Amino acid sequence: MCNNFKKALGVNLKKIRIEKGLTQESVYFESGISRSHIAMIEAGKRDISVSALFKISRALGVTLSEIFSFDDVEKYTFDIEELYK
Repeated sequence: MCNNFKKALGVNLKKIRIEKGLTQESVYFESGISRSHIAMIEAGKRDISVSALFKISRALGVTLSEIFSFDDVEKYTFDIEELYK
């Protein structure tokens, strides 16, 4: 996953979680995704599977489209070189 996109996704997940008044721990209890994994996703340091994203979206009570509402096809492009970093 492109690093800038991964960071933006994490920032958006954290923003949604905080707006909902939830802690990483409460998202863990609802999703089954470990608190440390959630922290790393929110920090943009970990890729996330579709299954994990689905579980987190349900724990947050939002749709997947809300999670990706920050996405701009012009801003986030794919750089093949990132695969080799």
